[in-house]
Amino acid sequence: DRSKVASFNVNEGVIATLIIAKPQLRNVAVEKRFGEIPSITCSPSQVNQVLLNLVTNAAQALDKPQKAIVVTTRREGDDAIAVEVADNGKGIAPEALPKIFDPFFTTKEVGKGTGLGLSIAYKIVSEHGGRIDVKSQPGKGTVFTVVLPIKPPAELAAAGA
Repeated sequence: DRSKVASFNVNEGVIATLIIAKPQLRNVAVEKRFGEIPSITCSPSQVNQVLLNLVTNAAQALDKPQKAIVVTTRREGDDAIAVEVADNGKGIAPEALPKIFDPFFTTKEVGKGTGLGLSIAYKIVSEHGGRIDVKSQPGKGTVFTVVLPIKPPAELAAAGA
């Protein structure tokens, strides 16, 4: 149930996401760096969707022989957690960065992407009272950081009641 709000262990969510993404992660070195983080109150299926979209994008950006993705979880201040998905892929051009969360914007060739993955991720994270940050260096890779509150905004909490 998409709207179901529950306590969620994000580290377990990352593990589940990596299993689902396994076909896209062939020949990719995936490193998990799990921090000591509390469970968060969220819509687990939606948070898993965000993680899957970020991991899938990272896998599709890999263009080097030594393909690598690092997923890190950590505490972010007193009332939030962060999940970082870093890749050593082609990176995002500076002029494309302001548009990456726009619906239907894609840097992929025609037929390879809908341009909805990051738009959906952005919407879900915003609805959870969080944010997504991105840092990218063309030719070196990209890091997406999702910050989610441990306790959600009242509207989300009400949806689960």
